[in-house]
Amino acid sequence: MITKAVLYVTLALSTALLLDVLPASVQAQSLAASDAATQSAQAKLAAATAAQNAGRKKYPVTREDIVVAMPVDQAHLTVAHASRVWRKGVRTFVAGNTPAPDVLVQEGKLHNETWSYYPDDSPLRSLYGGDTRAALVPYLAHDSFGDSYKWLLYGDDDTVWFMESVMKLLQDFDPDLPYFITDHMWWASTPGRASHPNPEAPRCLPCDFDDSKFDQSLKPFNAPKGCPCTAQLICETDERGIFNQYCDVPKAPMSTYSMHGGAGGIVSVGMLRAVSLDYMEKCVKSLYSTGGDAFISICTWQAGYAMTDPGYSFFHPDVNMFDPGPEDRMGNMMKLVRALDHRCDDVCQHQLTNMLTLHVRSRVFPQLEDAAQFIKAIIGMYDVFMENKRIKAAQAVANLVEVDSTAAAAAVAAEAAALQADVQALSVAEVEVATTAASGEVTSSQVSASKQTALATAQQAIQARAVADATDAAAAVALQNAAAAALAKKQSHRRLQGLA
Repeated sequence: MITKAVLYVTLALSTALLLDVLPASVQAQSLAASDAATQSAQAKLAAATAAQNAGRKKYPVTREDIVVAMPVDQAHLTVAHASRVWRKGVRTFVAGNTPAPDVLVQEGKLHNETWSYYPDDSPLRSLYGGDTRAALVPYLAHDSFGDSYKWLLYGDDDTVWFMESVMKLLQDFDPDLPYFITDHMWWASTPGRASHPNPEAPRCLPCDFDDSKFDQSLKPFNAPKGCPCTAQLICETDERGIFNQYCDVPKAPMSTYSMHGGAGGIVSVGMLRAVSLDYMEKCVKSLYSTGGDAFISICTWQAGYAMTDPGYSFFHPDVNMFDPGPEDRMGNMMKLVRALDHRCDDVCQHQLTNMLTLHVRSRVFPQLEDAAQFIKAIIGMYDVFMENKRIKAAQAVANLVEVDSTAAAAAVAAEAAALQADVQALSVAEVEVATTAASGEVTSSQVSASKQTALATAQQAIQARAVADATDAAAAVALQNAAAAALAKKQSHRRLQGLA
């Protein structure tokens, strides 16, 4: 019988093979083409994307603009180390429950890690001893990094982040504003009814979010738009009678309102400037609640701020961006398997494309090494999925270049014909000018110079268009060859898999 551990290891190894087979150069080749035809094709694709984001200013984001804040205890180091597969090129602040040994600190430097220490709670004020550390780790990270970043990814040590989707999302948000972004929240307006992700949980939508293109009947309630989202805004626009006259945050045990720590949240540098570590530490230590995610949510509200939903899942109940499922790690892995096998329908594609995080829930695995192997496998499969999307994008560019090049060739031929007609007209005009010269109105040398200048200008124009046409055609061929090579390698690998 195949054990789960063997399955996860097999998935990880097969994923690594896929990554070796698929070409990494297709996107670079596409972007490297600077000729007019390629620029025209890319402009068409960009225009389609821009149409979906009309009215939203863009804020470019790279991995250097992002940091990760991760609470961990010594027993979970295996899982924390496994997360390095998705944290490549991203600075990480790790807060442990005991001081990290020097060997771990030095090893961490090789992976952009800064190790720190914050003790467990004693006595307990929640379910786990590390909940205060979990609530404070974003603020501890900000205290360490200062303003050297734009966005902080906050989650558990077994929260997996899909960085390409994260960076795409964050381009729509100003990092200098105080944001706490998530669409996965605990909520219960009555005791004993808490669930997650609960679409009824209070939240804001981004102030420039265009909801006119969505089916309004799908939204669970009228969420206000705010940049940033404040507690006062939510209370002032409350149509459901949830909040009292003091705008108090709902708390356990009578009610529940909290982001979900495993699903994670994205915190802007603007939020971490607006709320200090000193304030947050005093607030958290004054509370008794269910966990670190509840601590940070309550104290964020009491500081005047609330959660911002990116908006997409608010109108798509079947798509959660933060930990879809929820906590359905095997279900999401199987979606990736279907996508790699070209059996992922439109709903499946939307779910995977918009997925920002996945909570692995390492505690339910027989061994933490199994959870670590699962993290490596899911990231490997996701990387292949995104590479396939890039290949398709390159093919789309190549197809548009081919169409543009054909049209350009026709236009050049028409211009060349017109220029040839001009040359012929010049020859006719030469006879007329020569006749005029014979009558003594102009000299023959003036006629010759005029003729040569006109003919030279026409020939230069024809040559310039011919060169431009050749450049367009070469670019189209190069992009088509790149796309064909990518497909050939994929087909070859699939044949090898079939033989295996």
